[in-house]
Amino acid sequence: MKFIMKVNFKGKDSEPWEETEERNIEDAQAWAEETIKRFNAGLRPHEKPRELISVKVLDHDNNGYHDWRKRTNGMSVVFHGSIVDLMYCEKCGITGKRYGLSEHITRDSKYKAKKYETCHQIDE
Repeated sequence: MKFIMKVNFKGKDSEPWEETEERNIEDAQAWAEETIKRFNAGLRPHEKPRELISVKVLDHDNNGYHDWRKRTNGMSVVFHGSIVDLMYCEKCGITGKRYGLSEHITRDSKYKAKKYETCHQIDE
């Protein structure tokens, strides 16, 4: 699903901004509310709390998005001096790495081709 979250600093007279997200989820509104709630719960001293203003869904289709899962055959590993989680797409089987606590997955080098940007589910 592709959607836009409109966000602002809580109680401030600042200009709201938009964040575009592409997620393999069913409910964009619930995901956005939970994300803002989690962000506000873990604020650092220099960060300001945020509030969700609106969510606009651009594309309801979840096809084409990888369904990343952490491999369970081990813990995080060291790769080129960084701690990474080894990941795989549950739908098509390609592999990748997640660096640190980020949600961003980097596809492994053998899956860097443009054809692997979107998921092509393997039928069983």
